[in-house]
Amino acid sequence: MKLWKTLLVTVVSSLASPLFMSAAPKDGPKTFCNPLDVLIGNERSYRGGEPVVLIYEDDYYLFVSHRKGYWYSPDFRNWTYVDAPGYPGGVVSVVVKDGILYGCSMNNKNVYKSEDPKSGKWERVAQLDSDRYGDANLFVDDDGRVYLYYGWSQIMPFKVVELDPVTFKEIAGPNICFFGDSKNHGFEARHNTDVIYSIFGGRREYYPEEFPWIEGPWMTKHNGKYYLQYAAIGLELLSYSHGVYVSDSPMGPFTYSQHNPLTFKTTGFQVGAGHGSTFHDKDGNLWTICMIPASYGGAGRGSELAIYPTAVDSDGVMHSNTAFGDYPQYYPGIKKNPVEENYTPWRLLSKDKKTTVSSSMDAHPASYALDENFKTCWSAASGSPGEFFQVDLGAKASIYAIQLNFDHIGSKAQPQQRFGEPVRHPDRYQCYKVEVSKDGKKWKTIIDKSDNKLDLHHDYNELSSPVDARYVKVTNVFTHDEANFSIKDLRIFGNPGVAKDVEVTDLMAVRNPKDRREATLLWTPVENADGYIIRYGIQKDKLYNSYIVYDTNTFTIRSLNTGPEYFFEVTSFDCGLESNMDPTEVVNGTGVEIEISKVVPGQRMAYGGDATTRRFMIKEGTREYEFTGIECGNWVLRHSYGPVLWAGELKDADLIGEGVSITADLTELGVGTAVTGMLRMKVVRGKDCGKVVVTTDYFK
Repeated sequence: MKLWKTLLVTVVSSLASPLFMSAAPKDGPKTFCNPLDVLIGNERSYRGGEPVVLIYEDDYYLFVSHRKGYWYSPDFRNWTYVDAPGYPGGVVSVVVKDGILYGCSMNNKNVYKSEDPKSGKWERVAQLDSDRYGDANLFVDDDGRVYLYYGWSQIMPFKVVELDPVTFKEIAGPNICFFGDSKNHGFEARHNTDVIYSIFGGRREYYPEEFPWIEGPWMTKHNGKYYLQYAAIGLELLSYSHGVYVSDSPMGPFTYSQHNPLTFKTTGFQVGAGHGSTFHDKDGNLWTICMIPASYGGAGRGSELAIYPTAVDSDGVMHSNTAFGDYPQYYPGIKKNPVEENYTPWRLLSKDKKTTVSSSMDAHPASYALDENFKTCWSAASGSPGEFFQVDLGAKASIYAIQLNFDHIGSKAQPQQRFGEPVRHPDRYQCYKVEVSKDGKKWKTIIDKSDNKLDLHHDYNELSSPVDARYVKVTNVFTHDEANFSIKDLRIFGNPGVAKDVEVTDLMAVRNPKDRREATLLWTPVENADGYIIRYGIQKDKLYNSYIVYDTNTFTIRSLNTGPEYFFEVTSFDCGLESNMDPTEVVNGTGVEIEISKVVPGQRMAYGGDATTRRFMIKEGTREYEFTGIECGNWVLRHSYGPVLWAGELKDADLIGEGVSITADLTELGVGTAVTGMLRMKVVRGKDCGKVVVTTDYFK
């Protein structure tokens, strides 16, 4: 079989390959940053669904759903993709038994094996008793006995059967493991406020609360205990997550862990943490790899990957650390105790900072690229070379890593291939340069991906050494599919040790007496805090669950279990830089909208405008608003749905040629009784047509 050299995830793609920037550390990257892309050579970024990771013959293997192939790596950084036409595909389960890989797939009776997975050769060796094992998960115990866990429903339970280790036929069970229980487990509840995108295609609305989908069984044995992991609620919701039940036997009975959820992340840039697997790395440490929701080019229903350090404490409680889950963290094998020390001290420098851009679309303003919201983005007006996004950090900072999360607004639909034709992929994907400056005048290029051949939606760059800068500028070189240059979030990390975290001491927490799954927290804001980490748990020394929040000092938690009491802790964090973001009214507008329309003399102008109407929202400060493409005719400029500011006929002499033909003062501007400026207008001639320019001219 043909082997394709590839770079699996964003962190690997951008750093481990000589094709890319020279800023990578000489000895390779030490960190990664969720979310992670799944790549196969120069193909388009692939769906990272239902991931399975295991170690086989001293290599890590990664399997994702609906792909006739997989990846292996000696170090979890550099990956090789294996094309495997005989591999089961679908939503797969893969295990090691007697030194051989065995695999099966959901709702498929066939069992396959491979003694040489790097060759891509698999053969069918057995058949299961049923093709109705939803989300089937094979598990081989230390004594060689084989079990199969399955479940994928809002009403049906997880079940387990023991299989003959040779024929894979049922020899015991099925035993019921557990059902969903969203009435008592808050993180299992499906709330319509958590919906990212609808899987119903508009056929029905989501109810305020629904039963969860319980899916994705995964068994982990650790220190003699059996941890049956499950995913809750569904990929299309922010609160997609994992929980665990525990047993002394692979067949049960199973006991719910009141420390659940295991992985849960509804806040921050990267959200969702469900339907994956927990694995031991080469040092014996645990990690949980998750399927997370994705949105790209205005479309949802995709999925990417996230990885979190996991551990089992001395009391047998399995837990993960997602507190800074979308900040840089170290690869497996670098830290001795990842669940406690895996996140770098690099803080997010770019949130709420001032921007300068080459252009913007009205629905995608520049502030959206710094808001830590993966559902929004800034988009330039075009995909032309030279479009840029620039951030002013407000002061000089020490930059250690940059994550560029791209969007694909306005892209042309991919051409359909006829059946049997090879899929065509772009020769290049998003190409760009990153420059930094201390003064906004002298610039230095630190990342040059002018010939990028990988479809990196989340392009994380760990710099070879930190750089000191105040300004960071990302300039477009090329955008594939004729899309606009667009950025979900530019995330700049650094300033380790500059600012210290501060624990909040006046925290108030109130449990909802009508719904014990909820608690509302309130605390006094910490001066200059960028955000807060909320930690909670059922024991003071086991605050294993968390949220990251920005721009608030109150928060309602809805992921509690009804039975136990809880302890809460809030710690502020900041990067040592003050926010210099423009006020909301400067970014979004002061609430005053102006519009221009072409009218026919004697006819009443349509209420709300017509096809010729164009609008601008006036923002604070001295600014110009250009209505371009003005042709001969009668035009009306007015406050939208309000008074007329100017009206008149514009002729060729007014519009064609050079210079300004008409000027006018439209109205005074002011506050209270004070006049602070003037709204002015001018008509500027052009080669084929003119433009009307409206200026807010504030007095100094």
